[in-house]
Amino acid sequence: MNAKRKQTTFLLSKSSFIRSLQCLKSLYLYKNYYTLRDKPSIELLARFQQGIDIGKLAWKLFPQGIDVHPASFSSVGINRAAKQTQNYLLSDNIILYEASIMYNQAFNILDILEKKGKKIYAYEVKSSVLISETYILDAAFQYYVMKGAGYRPEQFFIIHLKEGYDSLSQDINSLTKTDVTEQLIQLKDYIEKNISKAFQAFTDNSLLKVQPGEQCTQPYLCDFSGFCNQSKK
Repeated sequence: MNAKRKQTTFLLSKSSFIRSLQCLKSLYLYKNYYTLRDKPSIELLARFQQGIDIGKLAWKLFPQGIDVHPASFSSVGINRAAKQTQNYLLSDNIILYEASIMYNQAFNILDILEKKGKKIYAYEVKSSVLISETYILDAAFQYYVMKGAGYRPEQFFIIHLKEGYDSLSQDINSLTKTDVTEQLIQLKDYIEKNISKAFQAFTDNSLLKVQPGEQCTQPYLCDFSGFCNQSKK
């Protein structure tokens, strides 16, 4: 392999965790050889932007919140953002957008966090009508991190589109929310076990021997497919 290895402090985000469930080799490459990723298509970039737009639309359901999005996604930037979130949560009755929470080198950036008195409510926003299994696993990772950090949500909701709307909608009435708390609680052991596997994968170069297969496209097209298929030749 000719690519220069990326040197960094390894943190596990919710997107990296979902990547690990699909393929541990993909996670290893993402953390160590990031530049080998395929160039994102115009369609993929458009879907990312639609997700961002729906996320911002959901803010209107919780007006007067504070945007605490990290200034950078380096380990320093994430740690600073987590500390900032922690400081804000010393207050009661506050709404935070993009709240950063860290627990044992795992972190999540929650779309919307609402604190009412001493109780915390979590909201993850998705730009689709259906709540997929992957969305539940994403939320379960976040619930696990929040609970471990001492911010267990009283309820965890996924905000998503109503039937009849699409991701291009900018109508606040297009959004609804579904309480998934009980499903997340039941996934605790599964999440904990697979977080451990993900951390082990960060430095396991034997994963480079994993051959392309069904995991390359399910549930998403892996952005290292080009590299892996070229290496197979």
